[in-house]
Amino acid sequence: MPGGRMELSDYAMTREPVPHGDISFHLKVHEFRTDVSRPERVSSHWHDEYELLAITAGCGSVRVNGSVFPAAEGDIFFLDSGSMHSLSAGLGQRLDICAVVFGLEMLSSYGSDLIQQQYVDSHRNGTLRFRTVFRRGDEVWPCLHCTVEEIRGLARQGHNELLIKSDILRVWHYLCCCPETDCAAMPAPDSRPLLLTKQILQYIHAHYMEDISLAALSSRFNMSGGQFCRFFKSHVNMTAVEYLNYYRIGASCSLLRQPDMAVGDAAVRVGYSNISYFNRMFRRYMHCTPREYKRDSCLP
Repeated sequence: MPGGRMELSDYAMTREPVPHGDISFHLKVHEFRTDVSRPERVSSHWHDEYELLAITAGCGSVRVNGSVFPAAEGDIFFLDSGSMHSLSAGLGQRLDICAVVFGLEMLSSYGSDLIQQQYVDSHRNGTLRFRTVFRRGDEVWPCLHCTVEEIRGLARQGHNELLIKSDILRVWHYLCCCPETDCAAMPAPDSRPLLLTKQILQYIHAHYMEDISLAALSSRFNMSGGQFCRFFKSHVNMTAVEYLNYYRIGASCSLLRQPDMAVGDAAVRVGYSNISYFNRMFRRYMHCTPREYKRDSCLP
């Protein structure tokens, strides 16, 4: 489970298709230095796994289910399964993160023993809710910080699955010791704003390679153009056009890493009919031309 800098395309997916480990060991540690030239560092997304998000350098803000939390070096965020979250920071401001993403299998016991009932199922059914952010000065912070740092080190070394699983159980113990006091409430599963946001993003993911217009999007989701733009911006923290371009460029990166994929073909396949506009958007998000990116990514 090596750490490493993530590509834009790795974090651009809203319901992340990026695998966080696999069924044999459902955990992945991501080390990520964000792009200081863009205010939106990690676009709105969610996944079924839990996440421990540690701010390893710099500062910014973390948005979780519509609530915005200031984030500084040392802060640790617990992101619940299914929570919509994003990161932002001022232009030029450093913001580095480590994300420990893990599935429920890392916690579950066999059958329905005391641990499963009292500490796992009670959280899943909403009777036990955890805080969203832990900061220096919080009583449990030193324990959480040391455990996250240990997980980072063990993941870099590799072949430490037993120790990492024990650390995840320790983390869960510390979370249970500090139930909700400053929590980004998870909306109910049928919460209309969250459900609608996910439906819009899933539609974009399925159709980004097509000619998608704001008029078509707003019509599909039964809103006026103005209503749709306001709704999308308030819940995703980007405009719909910005998000569509962000997602398309992320998808194009994956194509350009294929040795036989021409730049023009990649542009068309992700929805750009104008190659000049594609080049301009690619440079905006990747800070190089598509040809430069392809050349560098295909080097042996």
